[in-house]
Amino acid sequence: MKLVLRSTPSSTGNWLHRLGAALVRWRLCSQFCHGGVVVDNKLLQSNAARGLYAPVNWDPSKWTVIDLGTQRDNEALALFEQRKGAPYDWLGVLGFALPWVRGKSDAMYCFEWCAIAMGVPSERWMTPEKLLVHIVKGN
Repeated sequence: MKLVLRSTPSSTGNWLHRLGAALVRWRLCSQFCHGGVVVDNKLLQSNAARGLYAPVNWDPSKWTVIDLGTQRDNEALALFEQRKGAPYDWLGVLGFALPWVRGKSDAMYCFEWCAIAMGVPSERWMTPEKLLVHIVKGN
């Protein structure tokens, strides 16, 4: 499995996507605005337009790619199959601005999905930096 992180919106994105990506980076104090995991060269991601899905094509050159080994590949694929089509967690994302707002348990935003796939213990607000800390610590 690989953790993949983007610092730019999709190349097909419009001005609203670019604004959204900039706001996410600003609010998270991060260079990254989106994330996913790759298993068997298949990108598994949750985004606002489609929820949890696997796009047919993806360009690795537009992502920061971190190889995590293969030990969780089967588990991540099984989790993806169980949750495929889950809606995007708009409430969870809104919680970054309004701390009293809680996300929905059946929905997930991109970094929540990455944490689940990677086996990272659940936290209220998952960020790319928390995922990176988990990798560095080897938890």
